[in-house]
Parts: sequence; C-alpha cells; structure tokens
Amino acid sequence: MSSSRPRRLTRRAGLAAAAGLLAGAGAVAARPAGPAVDSAAAAVLPPAPADGMRGPSMFVLGDSWAAGLHADPDDALGQVAARVLRSSVRVDAISGTGYLNPAGARTYPDRAAAAHGDEQLVVVQGGSNDGSQDLDALAGAVRETVARLQSGFPGAALVLLGPGPDPLPVTSGQRRVDEIIAGAAKAIGVPYVSMLQQDWIPEDRADAVIDPATAHPTPQGQEYLGIRLAAALHLVVPEVVSA
Repeated sequence: MSSSRPRRLTRRAGLAAAAGLLAGAGAVAARPAGPAVDSAAAAVLPPAPADGMRGPSMFVLGDSWAAGLHADPDDALGQVAARVLRSSVRVDAISGTGYLNPAGARTYPDRAAAAHGDEQLVVVQGGSNDGSQDLDALAGAVRETVARLQSGFPGAALVLLGPGPDPLPVTSGQRRVDEIIAGAAKAIGVPYVSMLQQDWIPEDRADAVIDPATAHPTPQGQEYLGIRLAAALHLVVPEVVSA
C-alpha cells in the first residue's frame, strides 16, 4: 500500500463508509439482532420485524475470506450476513481453495458433492485462488459446483459471490477469473455478485477493509463485507430473503 493513502479507518468510520456505500447502491437489509453495527450503518437498515421473524437459513461454501483467516473465524462475512438477516448459518470454508484449486484439501465441486442440508439459501464465495489454474476449465467447475449444490440443497436459492481484490492491486488475471465466473453464472441462471465489478473495496480505501500485512480482511473488514453481502442478497434474491 502506498504511504500516501489515507490512514486506516476506525471501526466507526469504516462502518459509516459501509453505510454510505450501501445507501448509494440503494441496498436494503434487515437490522442485525446484536450491537455489531453502530448507528451510522444501522441508519441504512430498516427495523427488524416486531414479530421476531427470522430470515432464511444459510449455507456458505468458500475460501479464506469466508473462513475469517487473520480475523475471527466465528464472525466472518457469512456469519455477519446471517446476523444481519436474522438467519442461522453453516460455513464450509477452507483457505487457499477454489473451484479448481484444491490447496491440499478439496476443490469446490468436490466439497459441493459432499454437502447437503435443508438450508434455504446457499452462497458460494471465492475464485481468487483459481488464477493460477487452467482457466479453460473454470466455467465447467462453476457449473459442476452449482449442479451438485442444487442436488444437495433441493429448493434452495443459490448465489455466487465473486472474489475480492486478492491481492491488491487487482490484475487483469483476477478480472478474467471474475468474468468467467460471472459468465458461467449467467449461462445457468444463477445470480452472481461481483465485488470487483461493484467496487466493494475501492483501492484508495482498501486499508479500511484489508490488512496490507496479511492481504486479508480485518475483523472490521469482515463486518463490512458481511453487511454488503446481506444487502446484495436482498437485491438478487428478495423473494427468499424477505419471505
């Protein structure tokens, strides 16, 4: 990171920035049950239902960003989004993995084949670890992952969340991965949310979300990403999130 960039934002300022970005996008989300979001961000979110209704149960498949590496594994972006949506969540996240990259574990299609449940919403996060793989095989791996999750979670809504700027600055290779996943998602009719195309983490403010020493989201960055994810889910699958 350049020393000329603004200093890292405080927790309150970072969440205020999140609120501003969400408001600018016209996003709508439910207010989280706990005190994790301060008044600046909460102002963007409508009141929680008085009758205690809960959002859809969630399953998240992902990489180190969903695993909360270098942050809090129990409060990463999937758990934050679930809290905002007043939902339960299960997370299967392994650092270094991707649709093609097993990273000494298993690829997304392999893990999707073993996953099953009665969750109403399934989110697949990632793709940044596939940049060094054979990208000609990426679209097929995305389709295979989705097909296996649809089999294991019958009736669930599926949403793909693309890679973040990992690492910074974003390269043409990273954007190519993002474009391939987006194209595969469009071809099979699955909503795709692109952190890169929607500029979730502007480069000149990246150190408000990502620790330059680890190239991974900080605890505050994970909270911001979870809020953005919850808002995006309201936009792409409102019939599920708002049911």
